[in-house]
Amino acid sequence: MTDSAELLTSVDDAGIARLTINRPDRMNALSGTVSLRIRAALDEWAERDDVRVVVITGSGGSFSAGADITDMAAANSSGGDATVGEEAAAGIISNGSELARSVRRIRVPVVAAVDGAAVGIGASLALGADLVYATTRAYFLFPFVNIGLMPDGGASMLVSASIGRARANALLMLGEKFRAGAAFDAGLVTEVVDDETALRARVDEVVAALAAKSPAALRTTKAASDAVTMAAFEAALGEELAGQVALLQSPEFRQTLAAFAKPAGDA
Repeated sequence: MTDSAELLTSVDDAGIARLTINRPDRMNALSGTVSLRIRAALDEWAERDDVRVVVITGSGGSFSAGADITDMAAANSSGGDATVGEEAAAGIISNGSELARSVRRIRVPVVAAVDGAAVGIGASLALGADLVYATTRAYFLFPFVNIGLMPDGGASMLVSASIGRARANALLMLGEKFRAGAAFDAGLVTEVVDDETALRARVDEVVAALAAKSPAALRTTKAASDAVTMAAFEAALGEELAGQVALLQSPEFRQTLAAFAKPAGDA
């Protein structure tokens, strides 16, 4: 698959912009290149007056499995020693922070259509949307603590703002799957539908309705809501950057990175 095929984007005559992560063989894991291209597309749409609503989804039965650790390991291994230096760590986390900012920079409604896995930065990408629709088989997972890291991409604030401190701490600290039904009950997602076909139909219905409304009214409504619910967003990104840079250099994460860097068949 070429880089150009890993991200599909379009804007139709109704002003509906669609972005599809298209790495089904990797469960739509985000490489550095793909993350940069997502940011570029979102930033372009943020400046366009003809874009009325943005839809973010993934192909092949997954939303996104998060950061591509295999690529990270390959880029940061030398002589069998896998490690991430401070400068490289800061670049990795800054990229995730900027991805989160690109989602929130869009003034019109952003809709996430989640089927299957939404993991790590992939979950942050989905939950950064204004409306989140999911299939019954969808799940959200922040596995960072399981590999010696902490949530990033704004997750430390986005989850707490949606479901409250106690349940957010359980989701972020235990590193366990949060399935769509439970996510809906907790207020993390907007609606749950049966399957991928139903998801596509429901999201099409919602975005058509949004595209028909006053763009100015939607922008000001979103801005007012964000002023209250997203006030701590930048502070959370700052805390995540400092904490994650340190953790990426920790012995616990080095062990994880070494395991991914090890060639197949090695003991």
